[in-house]
Amino acid sequence: MTLFRQLFLGASLLFLLVLAGVEAIYLSNSRLYVQQQLESHSQDAATSLSLWLATIKPFEDRALIETVVNTAFERGYYQSIRVVSASGDTLAAKQLPSAQGGVPNWFAQLFPLRPPSAEAMISSGWQQLGRVLVTSHPNFAYLQLWHTGMETLGLLLLVYVLALAALRAFLATILRPLSEIERAATAIGERDFRTIALAPRARELGRVVSAMNSLSGKVRRVIEDESARAEQLQREAYRDPVTGILNRRGLEHELQNLFHADRDVYSGAFVLLELERFKEYNSTRGYQRADELLALVARIAGDASAGQAVAVARFGGASFALAAVNVDAGAAGRLADAVSCGVQAALAEQALTGEIEFHCGAAHFDGDPPPLADLLAAVDLALNRARGKAANSFELIALNELEQPGRGALAWREHIEGAIDAGKLALYTQTVLELPGRALLQGEVFTRLAEDGSTPIPAAQFMPMAARHGLMPRLDCRVLAMLIARFDAGASLAPVIAINISAQTVADAASRQCLIDTLQGRRNIAARLVFEMTEFGVIQAPAVSLEFATEVRRLGAQFAIDNFNLHRDSLRLLNQLLPHYIKLAPAYTDALAQNQDSRFIVSSLIRIAQPLEIGVIAQSVESESSIQLLQDMGFSGYQGYANGKPAPIG
Repeated sequence: MTLFRQLFLGASLLFLLVLAGVEAIYLSNSRLYVQQQLESHSQDAATSLSLWLATIKPFEDRALIETVVNTAFERGYYQSIRVVSASGDTLAAKQLPSAQGGVPNWFAQLFPLRPPSAEAMISSGWQQLGRVLVTSHPNFAYLQLWHTGMETLGLLLLVYVLALAALRAFLATILRPLSEIERAATAIGERDFRTIALAPRARELGRVVSAMNSLSGKVRRVIEDESARAEQLQREAYRDPVTGILNRRGLEHELQNLFHADRDVYSGAFVLLELERFKEYNSTRGYQRADELLALVARIAGDASAGQAVAVARFGGASFALAAVNVDAGAAGRLADAVSCGVQAALAEQALTGEIEFHCGAAHFDGDPPPLADLLAAVDLALNRARGKAANSFELIALNELEQPGRGALAWREHIEGAIDAGKLALYTQTVLELPGRALLQGEVFTRLAEDGSTPIPAAQFMPMAARHGLMPRLDCRVLAMLIARFDAGASLAPVIAINISAQTVADAASRQCLIDTLQGRRNIAARLVFEMTEFGVIQAPAVSLEFATEVRRLGAQFAIDNFNLHRDSLRLLNQLLPHYIKLAPAYTDALAQNQDSRFIVSSLIRIAQPLEIGVIAQSVESESSIQLLQDMGFSGYQGYANGKPAPIG
């Protein structure tokens, strides 16, 4: 129960007791007053009747006595009137029952009225003729007391209602800072470090608000400072200081991590543009003009590839590279042509057409991403072919799809669709261990295509084709249904299971609803699930990703980011998405042991994640020395062949 309700109920109950006491005292005093009225009424009636009866001659005339008694009895409120002679004989008597008509019995019992009796002597001169005895009837007194009590009660209830309204307004005013404090505390518990704008008048609440704002501000500044530091370190390590775009190291790092996002990347292109005779230009015009030219070409390349390229980099010297994903061969050719035309126009505008020339080579792959070395070799071959042509020309080479022999794109699609429809999918799980302590943290589910009589096909071979043909939503829904069936069958699984979800699935409203419907009414299972999206998928659709994260959390599950590459946008999204954990891109695991810059960047990421209660898990961990380094750096867990290979789920 809230503090407001406790205070309101306590104060209203106390006020109600006060009003009840007032009502009880008022009715008690009224009862005494009415009792005295009844006694006075009885005595007055007895005295009046004794005077009337004394005038009757002779006094023994019973008929005349009854006439006088009847007249008085009918016009008054009497329970009984009796006339007794001096010898004790009853000369006349009238009586009514003692029932309290129109008044509840409990009221009569709670406020009892004693019917008063009065007696008066009937005398003539000094001679005593008899006595008259009068008892007033309490019914009319009860009615008067009842109506008085009801009117008083109504007035007191009106006062009570008005007092409650005033009390509610008063409590709402003085406790409003507490509501703000509660909301702020709840937000801090949910890793939203907001401040309270309301300034309470109460000194104690003011100190609490000041302390909470100070705490939130400090944590927020720590996160902002670490985010800025991480971005600065990333710029220094992976950015070219002259052009502001990626350097060769940053581009290779970006490509390695993109190629691991096999659920969201199914094709790509790599374009390499090289300026000819740049050294001579640098010698004759000076390094400042040369740097300006490099910055100009970088800007032109970025503008020409806007909306297509994932990364633009200065590859070294006067060479520039562009990488794009999920583009066909035609789009790759248009990208190379747009970059070539843009640079050619810029050189003409600067009157450098004869002085500076360039050649451009491009390589395109479809299906499973090739090794980075093969892609670079292909683009070098394309660039050498372009050099054999006229100046300012480009050449495109298409890499063969990495498929099984005799199986083309259409055959892949039919094979994957058939496996989904028939449920010919093999589910594997790999353990993730906690740091420190190496206790079981979770298991991650991997999917393979089950082949009759042969080894299941790994995800790296068929996922790009599934993504290319838009089959990921159907595949993800089918895998979730199969996993829940394993839960229902009592399969031996880790306490927490991570399941990968494609950006295609999250972007499709019907598929997203399919996942939600599958988990409806299964909160006990949902509480054991973590849905992972790649950083690439989250960056492509941040709003939809946030909506999906909110939906799965409402069902009891968790949301996490896989293949985290410290993209500048993903660092900002951490505060919005607040994932349960992030799995660092595999390329960082090897780099941590070899590169000081990578350790600095990852350490900043861990310091950003800790106040937000976001775990950081390393991937592709294969050696004991790596595990010790990860523990020293503050990782919350690790995954890789050091824990064992993925095992099939029974």
